[in-house]
Amino acid sequence: MDLLFNAFKRKTGSTSSAERTLAAISNTQAMIEFDPKGIVLSANQHFLDIFGYSLEEIIGHHHRQFVEESFAQSPKYQNFWRKLAAGTSSGGQFKRLTKTGEIVWVQAIYSPVLNADGQVVKIVKLACDITSQKHQAVSDAGQIAAINRSLAAIEFNLDGTILKANENFLAAMGYKEAEIVGKHHRMFVAPEEATSQDYAAFWADLGKGQFKSDEYLRYGKGGKRVWIQASYNPILDDEGTPIRVMKFATVITERKDAMEAIGHSLEALANRDLTCRIEQKFNNDLDPVRIALNKSIDTFVGIVSSIKHSTSGIRAATQEILAGANDLSDRTNREASAIAQTTSSVETLASTVEANKKNASHASETTDTLSVGAANADKAMSRATGAMTAIAESSSKISNIISLIDDIAFQTNLLALNASVEAARAGEAGKGFAVVAVEVRRLAQSSANSSTEIKQLIEQASKEVGGGEQFVKDATEKVQAMLTDISQSNDVVRQISSATRDQANTINEVSMAIREIDEMSQRNAALVEEMNAAIGQCERQSSDLDMMVEQFKLDERGNGTAHTHRSVA
Repeated sequence: MDLLFNAFKRKTGSTSSAERTLAAISNTQAMIEFDPKGIVLSANQHFLDIFGYSLEEIIGHHHRQFVEESFAQSPKYQNFWRKLAAGTSSGGQFKRLTKTGEIVWVQAIYSPVLNADGQVVKIVKLACDITSQKHQAVSDAGQIAAINRSLAAIEFNLDGTILKANENFLAAMGYKEAEIVGKHHRMFVAPEEATSQDYAAFWADLGKGQFKSDEYLRYGKGGKRVWIQASYNPILDDEGTPIRVMKFATVITERKDAMEAIGHSLEALANRDLTCRIEQKFNNDLDPVRIALNKSIDTFVGIVSSIKHSTSGIRAATQEILAGANDLSDRTNREASAIAQTTSSVETLASTVEANKKNASHASETTDTLSVGAANADKAMSRATGAMTAIAESSSKISNIISLIDDIAFQTNLLALNASVEAARAGEAGKGFAVVAVEVRRLAQSSANSSTEIKQLIEQASKEVGGGEQFVKDATEKVQAMLTDISQSNDVVRQISSATRDQANTINEVSMAIREIDEMSQRNAALVEEMNAAIGQCERQSSDLDMMVEQFKLDERGNGTAHTHRSVA
């Protein structure tokens, strides 16, 4: 490094200044010296650290040990050293190899050192390791290349003036680069948007370094609608000041149109329009959604068509059922009315029969009583006849007794008369006896009178008893005849009473059956009314359902027709 030191010394005019300069360079830069042929003369520690060699391993060796063999044999490498030997400096980024064969990138300058005669005596190389920066740059370049391959990119000044655009952007918008460079971004937006406050604020925000990302509707050449998913990225300088805007975009026109078509179809479906199938295929990942939507619409159309067909049949059937139910209701009501009248008549008949039964029972009881009375009367008549006979016999006996009493009274009267005569003869001594004799004679006379009267009465009674006996005999015969008739009548009354009871029981059973029929008829009438109400409700609901189904729009065949989708090329 002496020659280098001498060169600095001549320039600075001071040994200490040259030493300090070289020391500063050596502390911050990798430094190596070669002779004009490329043989290593010396190197500092920075260089050795970068390449992984010791100084002894490189002194006296050629520079080619730091490059790939293919490059070392190339004319370009030979020409590189010829220029250096001729005194021409070379600088830039160089690809080199370390001791282990790893690639290292350096930012270097090869500077020929001349002697006083102007001849090249050595080559000094100052370098810094930029491997990481190079890798980052390569990565960035790869990313940019990838972005340029996949995204539409365009660059603007902060005021929106177009600087450049890649092929993807130009292809999407239908322009050539010369047609847009130098023009403003507003050429891609609708005129009303370009003059709006929001648009001015949009670029003002970008000028302040604010990032923007969204879906945007833009217009290409000829007014072609282009939907993009884009980000506007302010590019900052080293001090953080925005200097330009880089926009990266993906064209989403087909997806947006597909979404719009799906949205229109769903909106039509929400408005009961089933003629909203999307027939045109989507050239993106939304086509399965289109297929699924069409299947759903087809299913819905099938359901609505079936419901529409069914509701027509249901409505016709319910109308027929309702008519039949109304007729049944009328007939049931008439039947219920007739049954009610029959029930009333049967109840009246039952009351009459019950009264007849009671009357028959009463008649039977009366007949029984009369029969018993007649029997008793017959017995009484028999006893009366016997009594009459006994009375007649007793009257005869009494008459005999009275005749005897009358004889006794006559004899007593004679005796009393004789006694009176004797008492008169006796004088005072027979006076008391005369009184008794008078009394006895008076009693005898009274007895005779009474006997005469009794005899007359008995004779009269005997005559009457004789007549009564005949009457009793006649009455007995009549009572016996009546008893026979009463017995026959009683049998008939009993038969009538039994028949009346059977009739009453039968009528009661009929009445109960009719009541049950009446109750069932009433329940049937109520059920028919409920059925009518239910059928009416069903008919109304069927009509409502039919009206609801009618709100769905179908084609003439009852199918959903195609909803065309406009695709963007």
